[in-house]
Amino acid sequence: MGPVRIAVSAPNVDEGNLKGQLLEITVQSLSETVGSLKEKIAGEIQLPANKQKLSGKPGFLKDNMSLAYYNVGAGETLTLSLRERGGRKR
Repeated sequence: MGPVRIAVSAPNVDEGNLKGQLLEITVQSLSETVGSLKEKIAGEIQLPANKQKLSGKPGFLKDNMSLAYYNVGAGETLTLSLRERGGRKR
């Protein structure tokens, strides 16, 4: 199994380079971790990995788990949201 393209739906917020766009991120394999995917996303949108939250069908994805663990595959769209620091409410 070669590289897989994962679609990530970004929020439309005034932080990083987020315009509500759909990102296409290529991972080398589904054994890569969620944290590794976040690093790739960080490179695309100038938003540090530690400020990202990714969710899919099973809910929020933990950084240390693999994409395969969550059955994330080609054609699946993950949702990116911002991790709020210090519980500040908008």
